[in-house]
Amino acid sequence: RPGYTLSERTVGVSLEDIFKGCTKRIVIATFSSNVHRVQQIIDTSVRHGRKIAVTGRSMLNIVGAAVELGYMKVPENALIDISEIRRFKPEELTLITTGSQGEPMSALYRMAFGEHAQVTLGASDLVVLSSSAIPGNEKLVSNIINELIKNGVGVLHDSVVAVHVSGHACQEELKLMQALTKP
Repeated sequence: RPGYTLSERTVGVSLEDIFKGCTKRIVIATFSSNVHRVQQIIDTSVRHGRKIAVTGRSMLNIVGAAVELGYMKVPENALIDISEIRRFKPEELTLITTGSQGEPMSALYRMAFGEHAQVTLGASDLVVLSSSAIPGNEKLVSNIINELIKNGVGVLHDSVVAVHVSGHACQEELKLMQALTKP
């Protein structure tokens, strides 16, 4: 519908639907700077009795800082180190990772191409790309999706299910901010 924008609440409903009854390990790639989205993933994982492991340098740094500063709440014992994932069944785990834009050195890229030190992806995994490709990155993102599918990994992304909404203000929000701040 014209003028209709999806909200983070929509993403929350989609995440809930994905987690409900999922027997696979869920690997979610998103922007590390989207603290609210990462919090939603953590909350949904906890509700579904899953342990959470974080991988990717920027994701580790931002989650660590956000928790320390009180911007993110993680229940005790919910977060595990990536080195501990082998102790859990696939349906007991959520991995939150960087690499939603297909960056060649990112954690998701290394997982997709079998180069990640702790994570090997296969048929018991579901990868969710909770982002949309930034213009110019479409080919990189497609390469990762193709590699994952080739290896039997389930893949969900924003053109299949509402797992991403823009973090940027829409036209009406920009007008409101200009009216309020009178720059």
